[in-house]
Amino acid sequence: MKTMPKPSSALLTLAFALSTAAPGALVAADLRVDQLELLSHGSLNSDTGNYEVASRLFFDMSLEGGDKFAGLLKLDFMNGNVEKALNLANTKADSSSSSLGQDLTDRVNNLTGPELRTVAITARSMFGLPLDFSYFVGEMDNFCSGDDFVALFGTAPFATELRGPMVYPDGVGGNPRVWYDGIYAANGTGFRVATTPKLNERSVGYLYFYQDSNIGPGTWSGDLRYLVNGSSAKAELFAGATTGDVESVRGLYRCGMLFLASSGDIGEFLAQMGVTRWDATKPLSLDDLYFLFEPRIYIGNARAAITVFYHPTWYLQKDYSDLGEKGALDTAFDLRFGSVNGSGAQGGMQTLFAFRPLSTDTDVTPSLAVDASPYYALLSGGIRWDFKLDLRLFPFPDEWYGMFKPFIGLKTSY
Repeated sequence: MKTMPKPSSALLTLAFALSTAAPGALVAADLRVDQLELLSHGSLNSDTGNYEVASRLFFDMSLEGGDKFAGLLKLDFMNGNVEKALNLANTKADSSSSSLGQDLTDRVNNLTGPELRTVAITARSMFGLPLDFSYFVGEMDNFCSGDDFVALFGTAPFATELRGPMVYPDGVGGNPRVWYDGIYAANGTGFRVATTPKLNERSVGYLYFYQDSNIGPGTWSGDLRYLVNGSSAKAELFAGATTGDVESVRGLYRCGMLFLASSGDIGEFLAQMGVTRWDATKPLSLDDLYFLFEPRIYIGNARAAITVFYHPTWYLQKDYSDLGEKGALDTAFDLRFGSVNGSGAQGGMQTLFAFRPLSTDTDVTPSLAVDASPYYALLSGGIRWDFKLDLRLFPFPDEWYGMFKPFIGLKTSY
């Protein structure tokens, strides 16, 4: 009996066949690496008492081209623990083992190989109107992360540093494949209509309608999104709703905003606020909110920032109330010297107070944790190198060397 190829293998085979049959189209296309991130960090395994190193790899590639029409294909290689995946790849499952179920689960969670992330076809200036029309399958934009301002308007990066696997290596609710990056993200099969960006354009609007893959088939979502780029202030607003096969008969709703105010060389203020999920049959509660406030002060080539981040219970349509995110609050103090985007290097110290009042396993996730983290980053040859050492000050681990959690990360930077 023939076995069906894995989706990733089938996609790569199809791409090769198309490129062979139409070499002229390949010449006209633009193949690029959007993002490549490799992060390794060491930590004490409390179960075995051994000091271990774990790595994660994220790879994002795009293939696009055309004048009036553009195609976009994104594949990613995402693995929360590369070492475990390599170990499992060299062994086979033991059917006689009493832990066969756990072994098979580990193998599924550590599959290697590229996975489909996004396929999109875009028609620019549809019907001669200043509108771009896209049909997409997969992930299609993060809302209120701040990253789109760099690609759309050419602004300097201003997103908060309190995000991603360097700060949250265990991910959201212990899932290393998900981490906070903006307030919401469109994910599914559907359409996007955008205003066609023009030279020196200061604003862009988007309309999304899609079957929501974060919940499942038969569930439909729609979102409106608007970004405006000013010289001293930048803002992004969005609002959306979900209907269909959901628990609420009145639908689910969400909204949010990102705001950055800058006073030149004196300082900045960044805010991300929103409702990640509101069930219209229930009153709005604090658990539905996402908010992050970050004032920044510049003194010469130094920057001091204070970040307050209240975690939402629901994120990307998933409930993390029983996974330590309910009532979670982070407060970070960051003193930085230099700028990796300006001078090509920066260093400093970040102190993080992580408050998890409803943690069920305080040995793994303490109710209050305090970390001090010296760090250094440099930009060389289009690669950003990040070095960071987390020092667990409270609660102090049973083994003294468990207080050290070093990080080494690199990612492409264009």
